[in-house]
Amino acid sequence: MGTKHWLDKKPETIKDWLGLACLCIAFYMLAGQVGAFLHWGGTLLQLAAPFGWAVVLAYVLDTLVRPIHHTLFHNRPGLRWAAILIAYLLAGLAVFLLIWLIVPQILASVTAFFVHLPGYVTNMQQVLWNWQDQYGIDLRPVVAALENYEQWLLGLSGLLTGWAPGLVSTLGSLAASTTQWFIILAGSIFMLGDKDHLLHQLRLLVRAFLPRRAARSTLKLCRFANQTFAGFFFGKIVASALIGLALCAVMSLLGLSFAPLISVLVAFANLIPIFGMYIGALPGLIILLFVNPVQALVFLVLVILLQQLDIHLLAPRVLGHASGLSAFWVLFAIVGGAWLWGPAGMVLGVPAFATVYGVVRGLIYDLLAQRSAAEAAASYPGPAPEETPEEEAPPPDPDRELTHVG
Repeated sequence: MGTKHWLDKKPETIKDWLGLACLCIAFYMLAGQVGAFLHWGGTLLQLAAPFGWAVVLAYVLDTLVRPIHHTLFHNRPGLRWAAILIAYLLAGLAVFLLIWLIVPQILASVTAFFVHLPGYVTNMQQVLWNWQDQYGIDLRPVVAALENYEQWLLGLSGLLTGWAPGLVSTLGSLAASTTQWFIILAGSIFMLGDKDHLLHQLRLLVRAFLPRRAARSTLKLCRFANQTFAGFFFGKIVASALIGLALCAVMSLLGLSFAPLISVLVAFANLIPIFGMYIGALPGLIILLFVNPVQALVFLVLVILLQQLDIHLLAPRVLGHASGLSAFWVLFAIVGGAWLWGPAGMVLGVPAFATVYGVVRGLIYDLLAQRSAAEAAASYPGPAPEETPEEEAPPPDPDRELTHVG
């Protein structure tokens, strides 16, 4: 008979009672220091934040490092540093072009729009009067609302003025934290360079602290989540960039106004599946309606054509079936993600839900397989076969079971 558990043992001696009293005093003292523990925890999280962002940066850039290392250097271990260098140069070039070329164009477009806004409002009112005379539709409330556009601008100006101090403070703190930027950049470089060794250590930790079956399931889940997130984001970023470039080029060729501004809005919004392109196109459509309704109609046709191009050509080739979800579940993931995390959830919701969906689907298939086996055994006409103990599988090789987690 085993020894009695210490939690079930009743205090009998003075030593037992003294130990119990010391435990109560220690618990009381620790309970009084909850605020200090929370403060220390917040400090630790603040210190670990740059390393967390380094993990995010390394994960994003690894989607570039892997194809570059495979295509240009044929996965030679000694040339991985060259693939990492090329990936950082490409990312830096993209940021530089975004700041040097696109941002000035966007600012110029916004300035031009507000400078010519009174003329745009007058033209729009004239178009509405013509539609009212031609089709007999009462559009006077819309015309009256357009006359109050200055109040709308004052409200928008007040909203931006309220946001400005917080935005300036955030940008100032980001610019001043040179040390954190250095930690993020250096940490991501070291993580990419020592990726295989770090992943091997993480796999060893999982196998050391979890039972064998739980460790195997955890690593399998990590691999599936990584494939889902990496495939989804890499495909959506490439597809959105191509959509934005194509839209800007066609709008410029057709002479449509504010092509850079509208193309950037559509490209960023296209990261949201299914509805993203239309969400990004709505502000552009409103802007072009003020400029010229004909331009707005042409732009709407372009968006519909690009949406079909994205669905039938770009998504199957670039994105593939990274999410593995039907249209209904994609809609559910977008709405649920937006409800939980706002705009970021509309992008993160699809790969996150795809991961949960894949895990639940696997569990359901396993349960159905077990039930089928149990029903087959119950309907067996002869005597039940002798059950032989299942031979325990040898421990998996840490280096071969999972080759890529992040």
